[in-house]
Amino acid sequence: MAVIKKRQDFLALRNARRTSSRCFLMLSRKNPENGESLRLGLTVTKKLGGAVIRNRIRRRLRAAAREIFPLHGNVGTDYVLVARKAAYDRNYAELLDDMKRALLSQRRDIK
Repeated sequence: MAVIKKRQDFLALRNARRTSSRCFLMLSRKNPENGESLRLGLTVTKKLGGAVIRNRIRRRLRAAAREIFPLHGNVGTDYVLVARKAAYDRNYAELLDDMKRALLSQRRDIK
């Protein structure tokens, strides 16, 4: 799984498909330039708290994505997760379930 780092790539997903969850907002779009990989970008705004809180949210979402995306993500698709405050203290099993449910919803919409 590759990482989205460039602002231009994040901006390309502004008008993409959206799926809302308690812990995050997931945006996705097909990107034929990816080939046989999928890419993930994370956004955690300063509104959510200080650096410690934002880093914990980022770590939790990244760990969940490592488990769920290889199983349920679409190849050749860009995903961006926009974090919400609930991602900080949500039960990890529920976070995984939210991510799986959002990915399956996105997958159904993309096909």
